[in-house]
Amino acid sequence: MENISKKIGIGISYLFRAFLAYVYIPHGYEKLTMTIDPQEYIDFGLKGDFLDFYLIWERTGFIWVIGMAQLIGGLLLLPKRTYFFGAIWLFPVSVGMFFSHVYISHAMDFLYFDLIILVLNLYLIFEHFNLLKTVFFQPQKTWI
Repeated sequence: MENISKKIGIGISYLFRAFLAYVYIPHGYEKLTMTIDPQEYIDFGLKGDFLDFYLIWERTGFIWVIGMAQLIGGLLLLPKRTYFFGAIWLFPVSVGMFFSHVYISHAMDFLYFDLIILVLNLYLIFEHFNLLKTVFFQPQKTWI
C-alpha cells in the first residue's frame, strides 16, 4: 500500500512539474523576445494600474529579469535532479504574480490561476519538507 501511495505522489509531482514548466517556459521566453501589445491586456481586463506597472517593467528592462527567472525556473523543473531547486527558484515569482493581481489588477480569473500556480509550486517544495526542516531548523545550542 505504501508503494502505491508513493507512486501516486511521484505521478502527481510529475504532472505538477510538467504543468508549471508549460506555464513558465513560454511566458519567460515571450518576455525576453517580444514587447507587449497594450490592447491585448486591455481586452483581458488588465488595464489601469496593472498595465502601467507592466509597461514600466518593459520600459526599464526589468521585464528581462522576470523573463529569465521564469525561463530558467521552468527549465529547472524538467529534470528530476533540479526540479526542487526550480520550485524554490520560482517561489518568489509565483508569490509576485499572485500578489500583483491581489493588490494591483484585482482580476479574479488571473488571481485564481496564479493561486493555483502558487499552490502547485508550494506542493513541489513541501514534498521535501524533511530536507527543508533539517537545513533551516537545525537545533541550536544557544540563542546567540
